[in-house]
Amino acid sequence: MTIRWLCRSERPSFTGMSETQERLTKAIGERYAIERELGHGGMATVYLGRDIRYDRTVAIKVLRPELAQALGGARFLREINISAQLQSPHILPLLDSGEADGLLYYVMPYVQGDSLRGLIARQGALAPSEAMRLLRDVVDGLAHAHRHGIVHRDIKPDNVMIADRHALVVDFGVAKAVNDATAHHDLTSIGISLGTPAYMAPEQAAADPAIDHRADLYSVGVLAYEMLSGKPPFSGTPQAVIAAHISQLPVPLLTARPDVPPALASIVMRLLEKDAAKRYQTADELLVAIESLSTPAVGAAADAADVSARASRASRWPLALGAVAVVLLAYFGTARLRNDRWLHATALPQLVRLVEAAENDSAFALALRIEAVAPADSTLNALWPRFSRKVVLHSEPEGATVWRASLADTTQWMRVGVTPTDSVRLPIRAGLFRFEKAGFRPFWSLFNSPWLVPLEAEDAVHPEMVAFLDGTQRAFLVGADGAPPLPLDAFRMDRFEITNAQYLAFVNAGGYRDRAHWNEPIVSGARTLAFADAVAKFVDRTGRPGPATWEGGTFPAGQAEMPVGGVSWYEAAAYAKWAGKSLPTIYHWARVANIGFARYIVPLANLEGAGPLPVGTRRAVSIGGLSDLAGNVREWCANDAGRGQRYILGGGWSDPKYGFVDAYAQPPLDRSAINGIRLALFEPTDTTLVAASRPVIRAFTDWSKERPVSSAVFAGFLPQFDYDPAALDTKVELRDSTPEQWTAEKVSFTTAYGGRMSAWVYVPKRGTPPFQTVVAFPGSNALGAPPFTGALPSVMSFVPSSGRIMVYPIYQATHERSNGTTSDLADLSIRWRDHVVMWAKDYRRTLDYLSTRADVDTSAFAYFGFSWGGYMGGVIPAVEPRIKAVVLYVAGLEMERGRPEVEPFNFLGHITQPVIMLNGRHDFFFPVETAQKPFFENLGTPAARKRWTVYEGGHDVPRTELMRESMAWLDKYLGPVR
Repeated sequence: MTIRWLCRSERPSFTGMSETQERLTKAIGERYAIERELGHGGMATVYLGRDIRYDRTVAIKVLRPELAQALGGARFLREINISAQLQSPHILPLLDSGEADGLLYYVMPYVQGDSLRGLIARQGALAPSEAMRLLRDVVDGLAHAHRHGIVHRDIKPDNVMIADRHALVVDFGVAKAVNDATAHHDLTSIGISLGTPAYMAPEQAAADPAIDHRADLYSVGVLAYEMLSGKPPFSGTPQAVIAAHISQLPVPLLTARPDVPPALASIVMRLLEKDAAKRYQTADELLVAIESLSTPAVGAAADAADVSARASRASRWPLALGAVAVVLLAYFGTARLRNDRWLHATALPQLVRLVEAAENDSAFALALRIEAVAPADSTLNALWPRFSRKVVLHSEPEGATVWRASLADTTQWMRVGVTPTDSVRLPIRAGLFRFEKAGFRPFWSLFNSPWLVPLEAEDAVHPEMVAFLDGTQRAFLVGADGAPPLPLDAFRMDRFEITNAQYLAFVNAGGYRDRAHWNEPIVSGARTLAFADAVAKFVDRTGRPGPATWEGGTFPAGQAEMPVGGVSWYEAAAYAKWAGKSLPTIYHWARVANIGFARYIVPLANLEGAGPLPVGTRRAVSIGGLSDLAGNVREWCANDAGRGQRYILGGGWSDPKYGFVDAYAQPPLDRSAINGIRLALFEPTDTTLVAASRPVIRAFTDWSKERPVSSAVFAGFLPQFDYDPAALDTKVELRDSTPEQWTAEKVSFTTAYGGRMSAWVYVPKRGTPPFQTVVAFPGSNALGAPPFTGALPSVMSFVPSSGRIMVYPIYQATHERSNGTTSDLADLSIRWRDHVVMWAKDYRRTLDYLSTRADVDTSAFAYFGFSWGGYMGGVIPAVEPRIKAVVLYVAGLEMERGRPEVEPFNFLGHITQPVIMLNGRHDFFFPVETAQKPFFENLGTPAARKRWTVYEGGHDVPRTELMRESMAWLDKYLGPVR
């Protein structure tokens, strides 16, 4: 476990009280007083506490909730309690452990010292005498544990504490419990790293299930090598380190540091033998060897023997190399059999499962281990493109080192390369990136696609802001996503929200008295207020000028670093003017907010919380390392939203989680505690700001208060979807039977309104015709897209693989039928109405064609809609009775209204087929409460025949769940595949 939690120098990473800390305090507060967080890592968070009963300072480690769930309380407490029996002066004792409110925790003494990691970081290579002393302590502790049958499994400098010049080994039992849990749960899928690549024994790196206590001895060798040379024997990317442990010999320690006593170097190099049988066989044996070095006579004899050996080495080197070759051949022969067994029985099947589940970070980590063992494996090489891609990363200037961490565990960083990087392979998944270059500020960012990163010199102006390059931007916020994209010039944005302390400087400078800062007319209803009357409204709880949350003209004690709240739009604009900056427009705010990555940002944000949290931490990071764009406080923006409102974006601590993606607006005089500020800085020569600052009329429909048209009116809508019977004039344009699981056919036929359309038909090679048939309606990426090549989208490929026909029609305005329509957002135009009618007719005409095929079961048609197709799933099943089942993959109502005759809300109640809706909780396009829920609740399908499931995702759901739920639904309502 990589947690430097006992160091005096360790700074808390989080200054507010987290949900976990609150739960822990309530659960064990009678026994332990929780003071503050000390640090956190991939597996646990550590708190400083006081043992009330014995009045002593302790450190309390709390396992991550998902890890605790995977382990189970009984298994964890069994392993940790076995370790509690260890009584060694060089093992940090376990004082207590337990399970409380679903949290697994254990308690250890708080050591006023540093970790071995911190010692090496400060001093570099240690003096041999100091290294020997610490190494002796570590091995003494290990020997005691091994004698009691306990293996550590994660020996590294982070797990060795230094107190009063002696070493203490920590975290016995934790790695054992975690490793045991892998038999019951895929921990990598929840972001838990098992082992540390730099310190893994070869057998551990190769995932050999037969590893024993000798793996600890190899890790001790790595640790000793690092103490004496200043760095571990192997470095680089995780895959390179793993491969090196398995197949490369380290640089001899005497080469890396010639002044190390040869006898000590010999011990270290023996510990680093690839073959466990060549190492010391027990920690006790190793302890004897180390202690012998402290006896002068024995030490001198060992040195003399080593000198004699080196004197004769030159004459015997050919023979020695031959012996080494024989040993290596024997080892690698055994290792190859072991690796092959692991590769085919464990690793590759698990990789396939992770890829199918779209667990791309976990798949990537496992693939690196597979690549280290079998780089040319055909299965691995075929799977790489499904969860990774090769990119080249750039910075300006070049020469920045790039690091990446999975969002599941931001303590484990993988070195990607130096800009401009070679073509490097990365997971197809958002991650946290860090760009570092000497003399420049670090640049943090959340993204999964390459772009040019601008670096700024350490002494550049505005260190509190991040610079962004020019580019074209859509608002892409629910309710404002219909606004046209606009070009933006380069600009800057604050890293963090404005604090109480920053706002107090404005108040103390007479900000509420100086009219020069108040440029905007202050309007209340239809009346423009005089300045004196207006500022009289902007007072704190005691009537003094300032935010509504303050008292006596200042903020509450201890809240200097809290975000300022309780300010109106007018106050925010005045503060911006005083600071020489501006409120951002919704376009600039959207550019840095990463709305499309809501599924990764929102779970880390302070939304649906109990109150604001201090600014200044990297929490819910967006592009450029900006924090808390999601949650904490809402942030006023410049644009008028119409209806006497101004935009205030991102949601705040008490808002629902979909608040991050909502184009929310409210009256500019509103002074709710949740209203805050973040500022932008534009160049005086900015030519795009005027357009970006214009009013953007917010589209919002509260569908819960709407009523659909009557049945009589709806009946009047139906004739527009009818058409006269006409010859199909079918042509088979292509047939490809090379795919293993289906035959792809491209056919064309006449449309219902003139002209021709195509459809791709994927006929399974398994099963017996006539086949049940699923007809797809795609996402909006099909609008204006290049001609369709026949590559079936992955969200649909499971259908023909399961034994049903899948059909992908080329609808009007999509692919090769593009006609200038590029948006799937509804509007009140006749053009939009006509397109909805054409899309429904294209779907119906496709069923007409399919009904002529002998291999199609015409009584078993299903609708499959994805995204835009999910929205259209609110119309087409209502006008096409031949559809017998409906699968909607991310669906909902739009905030923008269509004309009543094509608005899905008016059609939902007339859909009676079985419907399953699969949605993401953090969907940036269809929020749960305002888009998904009203869609589902208004369906006319009987309650027993409709289901809505929400997953922890964004505008998607896990592929395995999509497959499982969709196939089960089709089996239930179309019947099993024959």
